[in-house]
This record gives sequence, structure tokens and C-alpha cells, in this order.
Amino acid sequence: MQRIPVFFILSFFTFHFVLFLTSCSSSSHTVANDEPAPRASAYRMLSDEAYAGLSEADHLRLDYFYQEACKQKLMGNHVAAFDLYRHCLAICPTAPEVLYDLALYQISLREDSLALQNLTTAVALDPENTHYKESLAGYYLERNRQVEALTELEDLAQLSPRRSDVLGHLTQLYIALNRPADAIRTLDRIEVLEGKMANVSYQKFALYMQLRQEKKAFGELEALCREYPHEMTYRLAIGNQLLQANRITEAQKVYDQVRKVEPDNASLKLSMLELYRKTGQDSLFAAVRDSLMYGAKTESEMRVALLRDYVTERMQEDSTGRQAVESTFARIDSLYPKDLQLLQLRAAYLATYDKSNDSAFVAVMDRVIDLEPENTQALFYLIQYYGQHKDFPRLESLCRRGVLTHPEELICHYYLGLACYQQDKKAEALQAFSEGIVQKTPESRPAMVADLYSIVGDLLHEMGRKEESYAAYDSCLVYQDDNASCLNNYAYFLSLEESHLDRAEEMSYRAIRLEPDNRTFLDTYAWILFMKGRYGEAQAYMDRVCPPDSADSVLVADPQIGGVVLEHAGDIAWMNDLTDQALRFWQLAEQAGGDGLSAVLSKKIKLKKYVKGED
Repeated sequence: MQRIPVFFILSFFTFHFVLFLTSCSSSSHTVANDEPAPRASAYRMLSDEAYAGLSEADHLRLDYFYQEACKQKLMGNHVAAFDLYRHCLAICPTAPEVLYDLALYQISLREDSLALQNLTTAVALDPENTHYKESLAGYYLERNRQVEALTELEDLAQLSPRRSDVLGHLTQLYIALNRPADAIRTLDRIEVLEGKMANVSYQKFALYMQLRQEKKAFGELEALCREYPHEMTYRLAIGNQLLQANRITEAQKVYDQVRKVEPDNASLKLSMLELYRKTGQDSLFAAVRDSLMYGAKTESEMRVALLRDYVTERMQEDSTGRQAVESTFARIDSLYPKDLQLLQLRAAYLATYDKSNDSAFVAVMDRVIDLEPENTQALFYLIQYYGQHKDFPRLESLCRRGVLTHPEELICHYYLGLACYQQDKKAEALQAFSEGIVQKTPESRPAMVADLYSIVGDLLHEMGRKEESYAAYDSCLVYQDDNASCLNNYAYFLSLEESHLDRAEEMSYRAIRLEPDNRTFLDTYAWILFMKGRYGEAQAYMDRVCPPDSADSVLVADPQIGGVVLEHAGDIAWMNDLTDQALRFWQLAEQAGGDGLSAVLSKKIKLKKYVKGED
């Protein structure tokens, strides 16, 4: 026998086609008591056409192997089950249950032609089996073969006349095939089973309107209202449809009927808004709109929708429109300061119409994060804003909240560490970065994990914990082997120890390949070449950092050129017999100052020659 590939291990016993069109009926459905049960068992009559010609011995063999195949399928042994089904088919090529189960496997194996052949054969051999027919209809639907699916669904609806879910799928297919009259008749059948339902009535209304049978369309809504006389929503639906059809007087009459029963109905007020808009009654429109926007009984979603429309409308006007919008926002905010949806709309307004007003936007985002601490969009915006504006105390406070509500977000740990470091809280910074590393998962962005390791390495080295620092750098390069900052710093620290200079050179060169104009990186590479005695090459790179013809004030003022870099430039120039240039750079280094200058810098200047010492 041909075997299925071993990788085909699926829980196929759960496989069943789902008719994916949305049913317009309720979620439950009834099934007739006399619906034929699926035939999939050992006990069958010898006279059945599908098994004609089989001896009693072959019947027994077929039953045995079929039951064993089903058993293997339930156990998840799909290779064995598939082989057993094929063996059953060899015993009886017309056994519908075997053809059906094989078809399910063949669909998964994408053997569509064989699957369709076996499914259709199974349906033909056992035409009253609803399971086979439902699966065949699903097969056609999934391949957008709507006409073939329709035939099967129509048969299925005849076999199972009380299954409202099937009728719902059939309705949607009629609509898709532009057969509104058939869809209406099918919806009528659903109503017989389920009773009067709003979604069915609304759909019938739309279908009758499509057929230009307006009287019948409104008759459906009237019938719904008679079924539920106390439900004003349905009565309003009639009024709204009349209004849409420009039957203003009739719509007004319906709205008056609703007002007598529910004078404070918010949906009625919305309908009246549309009526006033259509009839040009601007003052009444504004009065009703304001009562809804500011009224305490209005739901937040409705208030936001009205305010959004108001903003869109007024912002198309001149400057007075902007003033009116600002005034409206201020009034609503004073009434409902803790309405999160209103705050989010305010933020959207600022982002769209007032982009330069950063302080107002940030104030809104601060309130959003207070009301909804888990709002990551607001959190990330504020982190970015406070970071860019170097407001490190507020950035620290925000990120401490962030690591509590979103410990899995490494960006919160990263910026918390950054904020602490900028405030000279180095121990707290190291703790923040380290806790971020602990939170990493296989789904974390490698670049972010690498940055955390890189900064931890920098902090540990600054604290004199060199071995731990190098371990952190190594971890960084595991996650991102082209992390330029790590490559540069790792290389420079190795050069200061005059150890592993070949590795230091290789890492430093990779860093300047990544950022060829970074003067700090160029200085590192030049210094490593100096340490290896390759003075000419070192001078070529250092000239790109500190051009010899640059003005002294320019060199000292450059943020990428500190005292250490200038001292390096002097040392390299001396080794290339550029004595005047060397003395000039040493003097500039002393003027610039900063950490990392060698203890012998003043001696170099006094003696006007290079003196080897510790950096």
C-alpha cells in the first residue's frame, strides 16, 4: 500500500467542514427527530446497493478493518488509519463511509480531485446522509463554487427541514447569488421555526427594498413591532427608514409615537438630529445635539460619536471653528474628566489639527495613562517624549510604572535605566538594565536585548567589574553581532589593557564599517593601530577625527572630540614625527579636560615629547 508521509500527524478526528457563511438565525437550531443518522458502523443489510456482491466473509473483513481505522484515527495514528481506510476500499470500492473518511484525509493532503470524487460518490451512494452532504457543501463553499454548494444546501434543507442554521447559510448563499426572492422564502422558513426576530425582519426589509416592494418591506417592520409592541427600537427603525426614504411627515409621526412612550430615549434624539439636519432646522439640531453631548444620561460611545462629528464639521470653518471646538472640549472635559474615550478623542484631535501643541498632547496622554495604566500606546508615546526632551525625573517615574504594568516590555526597563544613569544613579541604572535582561523571551527583539547587554557591559566596566563587563559584551554580540557601540567599547577597553589586540582591531574595524563617520569609533581604531605600532595607518585614521588644519576652537567644541581623543591625536602625531602638531593636540587635550586623560599629559607638554604612561 502507498503510505502517507510520516509528518502527516494531525488530530484528524476533529476535522469537519464548517459552513462559514454567517447564519441569520439564532445560534441554536432544532433537528427533526426522524433525521437519518450517519452510517458508519459494522451493521448493515447485505441487500444495500453499496455492498452488493460482497460475501458475508468480506462484510466481516470490511467491518473489522473499518472499525480499526476509526480507532487509529481517534488515537491520532493517522498514517495507520489512512492505510486501513485504503485497505477497506480495496475490499469494497463503494463503501460510502470509507469514501467519506478517505476524502477528509485527501483534502488535508491537497489531493482535491480525489477528495471531491470520493465525497460526491459517498453522497450519491448514501444521499440521505446529512453529514456527507454538509461536508460536500462546505468543500464547494471553501473553493467559492457557490452554484454547486447551493445544490447541496438545498438538498440538505429538504433532508433537515428543522435545521435553521442550514436555512441561514442557504439564505446568505441566495443573497450572494442575487436571488432575493428565494432568500425571502428561506427567511420565512426560519421564522416558522424560530419566531419573529429583528435580524431576520431587517434582512427581509432590505431584500424587499431591493425588489422595489416598499409596501412589503415596511410591512415586515410593522409585523416586528406588533410582535414586540413595547420595544421602541423597532418602532424607531421604521421611522428611520421612512426618513431615509424622504418621507418626512410619516417619519415625524413615528418619532412622536416613540416620544410619548420614551421621551428620554437617546436613540430617538439621534433620529431627531437627522430629521432636523434634513429639514434645515439648525437651531433645533444644535439644541438636541448639545443636550446629548453634555447630558449625563448619554452613553460615552454616543457622546464621543457626536463630538467627533462636531469637530469634523467645525474644523472645516475658519478660526472661529477651532475656537468653538476648543471651548466644547473644555466644557465636556470639565463635566466628564475621567471619560477615557473622550480623552482619546481629544488626543486624536490634537494629533490631527494641532500637531505643534506637544505640551497639550502630553498632558492628555498623562491623564490617559493615569486612567488606563495598561495603555501601551500612551505609555510608549510618553516614554519617547520625555526621553527626547531629556526630562529624566519624569521619564524615570513613568518607566517605573511601566515595568510594573508591562514587565515584558523591555523598552520600559531600557529607558528606566537610561533615566537613572542620566541622574547619576548608576547602581539603579544597572539594576534596571539587568532586570530587563531577565525579562527577555524568545519573542523579544534581539536588537533590544543586545542593547541591554551592551549598556550593562559599559556600566560594569565603569564600576571596575571588568570580567563581568566582557561577559555582558559577549552576550550582546550573541544577540546582535553588528552592535556597533558594543564592538567599539569592547575593543577600546581591551586596547587599554594592551591585551587581545588582534581581536580588538577586528571588532573596532567592524564598528567603523557600520558607522564610518563616527569620530569616536575612528579614534578607537586609530588608537588600537597605535598600540600595535602601526603609526602611519593610525595617523591616516586620526586625521579623519582631528584634521591637522582645523581651528583649535572647533576641535575643543566638537562633542565627539574630548580630551582623551585629542591626547591620542598628539601621541600618534609624535610617533609620526609631527612634533609641533603633537604638542598642539596635547595642549588642546589639557584645555578640554575630562575623564580618561593620562597621568603624564602635563609631562608630555612640559618636555615637549611623548612619554609612555598609563591611560
